[in-house]
Amino acid sequence: MKEQTERGRIEVLPSAIAAVVAQALSQCYGVVGLAPHTMADAVANFFAPDARRSIAVRERPDGLVIDVHLILAHGVRLIAVARSVQHAVKYHVERVVGLPVAEVNVHIRGLQAPPGP
Repeated sequence: MKEQTERGRIEVLPSAIAAVVAQALSQCYGVVGLAPHTMADAVANFFAPDARRSIAVRERPDGLVIDVHLILAHGVRLIAVARSVQHAVKYHVERVVGLPVAEVNVHIRGLQAPPGP
């Protein structure tokens, strides 16, 4: 995500885009948390929690491809929440970063039940 201008180079790192994605996810109904997508990330999160380990950003010629690994609230409509996440992430990234988003892939890794009495 680099652009060369007459005044210099502009570079938006995937970690910056992941931070925008994490902010969008924090506002989505039904999203309880982020899940690491590999065992190595799970171990690393134990020692140093980092939301970006649950978000992957790649660049394609037609736009960004964003993968999010989520834990959703038990009892919500999974497909409805996933569609809402796709819309929110695409909207926020395009508005804040200014780059087109080609895909938002939602990976539901688990469900969290509400706390008991």
